[in-house]
Amino acid sequence: MATGARGVKTTTSKPLTVAQKIEAATTTKTQVTISELQACDAEDLFSRYDFEGTALLPRGALTEVLRDIGLAKEMGDGFGPFAQLAFDSHSADSHFLSPHEFKQLYYRLGKEYPKLLPRTPNLKVTVHKANGLPPADVNGKSDPFCTMQVVGKPKTLSQTRHIDKTLDPKWGEEFSDKYGYEEGDDLLFEVMDYDKGTTGDLLCSCVLPCKEFHRAGGFEGTLPMTLAPELGKLKGYAPVLKVRVQVNAFPEPPPAVNIVIRHAEGLPPADANGKSDPFCSVMLVGKTYTKSLTTIKPKTLDPVWNEHFTDKHRYEVGDSIVFKVWDYDKTGDNDLLGEVILDSSQFHKPGGFDGEVALNCPEPKFAPTLGVKVTVRECEEAALAAAESARARLASDAAPVSEASAEAAAVAAAEAVAEVPADAAPAPAAEPAAAAA
Repeated sequence: MATGARGVKTTTSKPLTVAQKIEAATTTKTQVTISELQACDAEDLFSRYDFEGTALLPRGALTEVLRDIGLAKEMGDGFGPFAQLAFDSHSADSHFLSPHEFKQLYYRLGKEYPKLLPRTPNLKVTVHKANGLPPADVNGKSDPFCTMQVVGKPKTLSQTRHIDKTLDPKWGEEFSDKYGYEEGDDLLFEVMDYDKGTTGDLLCSCVLPCKEFHRAGGFEGTLPMTLAPELGKLKGYAPVLKVRVQVNAFPEPPPAVNIVIRHAEGLPPADANGKSDPFCSVMLVGKTYTKSLTTIKPKTLDPVWNEHFTDKHRYEVGDSIVFKVWDYDKTGDNDLLGEVILDSSQFHKPGGFDGEVALNCPEPKFAPTLGVKVTVRECEEAALAAAESARARLASDAAPVSEASAEAAAVAAAEAVAEVPADAAPAPAAEPAAAAA
């Protein structure tokens, strides 16, 4: 501390040491940010090889981390020296790597090897929307957002944005499991009401069991939700949540069944104007999660949809399909206009089913019909393979003799003639019957 001419105290900085001067002249410090997915990946890799739980990685553990992410295969013989250099250049004490030091190394590796880092998460979860939520505010609405996590693993928690003043929010947001999912884990979804300054109030929740999505094709459908205990006395609320969950380890197969709902004709009127507002639902019998809905066609008894659907990877041989046509009612329950079950024997064959079916109508004096097309991929592929095989056989049978084959036959005939002695007696003439034969 020094005193100036006017008695004002001034501070003098401590002079830099030689080592500090060299560091300042030879190094550049840059502050960077990494994405949430990269941060989760780095934390998972670190914790996976922090066997002692000390929040420190020794040299050998880092080598295993680098091997785990695929660097050994990528670099070949140069992997060993690279692993040693990576540790030495990021460890302050040359003995261990701290979480912060490991994230610095992770960032550099991610820049140099973007195909290796970040790793693909175990799950891809899409939260589409919710319907029929209970109100939480005095205006009769809620400000809902949805959280998702692996049951029992709070570090995997993710949440959507909140949407103001609605009981039917649409989010359409995609999340990962943050590398926390393992086979056998269930998923917990909770819809909360947003209140500024708080964690929010629980409106409803549901659990998606592992067996419903740990399979090829994953899960896509609507989940019934249970009201929060504080709201259990509310009547008339049956909230649902639409989600899609995919296990990234499973390839995405094509659907087993393709369904086209074309049109309906002769539906009974359900409204005072002598019309209906029809839509059609389709579902594998007994498999609720396969349900799909067409759009609503207002004020008509002969709706045309031409909309395509699939079995959502859940069809098994013997499954039947139920079609139901409804009248949409904005203020009350929808009215059933007609239904029909298409038996597996009607479409599980080459060509499937393509035509009209009679709907069982609650009003006996009406005889509505529904036009649909249903094909089974397995049957179509088998029919196509059989057709290709038959075509190949026909092409083989009708193929003309090639020039090379004709030339070879001529040479063989000439050689056979050359081998016959010149004084050989001519062969006797064949009998007419034998010649004819």
